[in-house]
Amino acid sequence: MSIRRHFRIRSLQFLYAQHLSKMDSNQVEENMLKSIEELHNLYISLLCLILKIRENAIKRNLYNRKSTNPIQKLAYNSVIKILSNNKYLIEEYSSTENSGKILWKKQDEYFFLLLQEMQESILCKKYFDKPCTSFEEEKKFIIKYYKNIVIPNKKLLEYIEDLYINGQENLCIAHTMVCKTLRFIKHSTPPNFKLYNIYKNNENKKFIIDLYRNTIFHKNEFNNLIDDISNNWDIKRIAIIDLIILQMAICEFLYFPNIPPKATMNEYIEITKIFCMEKSKIFINGILDQIFKLLHNKNKIFKIGKGLL
Repeated sequence: MSIRRHFRIRSLQFLYAQHLSKMDSNQVEENMLKSIEELHNLYISLLCLILKIRENAIKRNLYNRKSTNPIQKLAYNSVIKILSNNKYLIEEYSSTENSGKILWKKQDEYFFLLLQEMQESILCKKYFDKPCTSFEEEKKFIIKYYKNIVIPNKKLLEYIEDLYINGQENLCIAHTMVCKTLRFIKHSTPPNFKLYNIYKNNENKKFIIDLYRNTIFHKNEFNNLIDDISNNWDIKRIAIIDLIILQMAICEFLYFPNIPPKATMNEYIEITKIFCMEKSKIFINGILDQIFKLLHNKNKIFKIGKGLL
């Protein structure tokens, strides 16, 4: 899942919550941004987890000359070594401000557990026992380890869900971000390479704030458009989640000039597959197509460049 789609979904969830609770929209927005900050902290924590696992692998390898080949491969993995020198990750981990946000300060049990699972995994044994003779093979090894050992770990999932309100939702996208970060690293990658920083990234933060605010502020305008197009369907009969999806998509048509209409339509159709019934997908697709044609014919849609998803 792309970061932008995740942001659309997060905005949808909080718009839906605001509609049901009638809570002040500013307070709901603050809660939404906290959930994005939570995602950032979780991403950094998972990168730090990889480094802590490596530290424990190094210790085990030093104290036990009979350490298994997978332990040695983790201890001296070149990709993790480059990651461990990343100045942004070091700053985040050592920052006093973030000291309470990094999950692994005193949880050594998880490092031992994840190392032990690797040694005992029948599924991964054949792969982990193969020698890594190149940087790319070392990268494949650490990504394979992360996907097969770290991501499915039930105790890790329970621990994160206990700490975070949006733990399970954020964990999925955070894992994706970690794997993309590992894939990005090359032998020549400098220590100052940029990590994902979706919370502090002005463009991403502006996107979700603008989408949330404009959808609320122009809601009546969007509803009038929907009502005009769906003349055979009373707007009050449209499911709330379907209606909010339509409002958000129209919002992007009119107020996000950098996003192509086709990209907007594709994104929200994908989102309906997650949250809506099959009939809703057909209905939303048809309404959006008609609204786009109407706005385009009235020269109300202005787009620049190819834009972002």
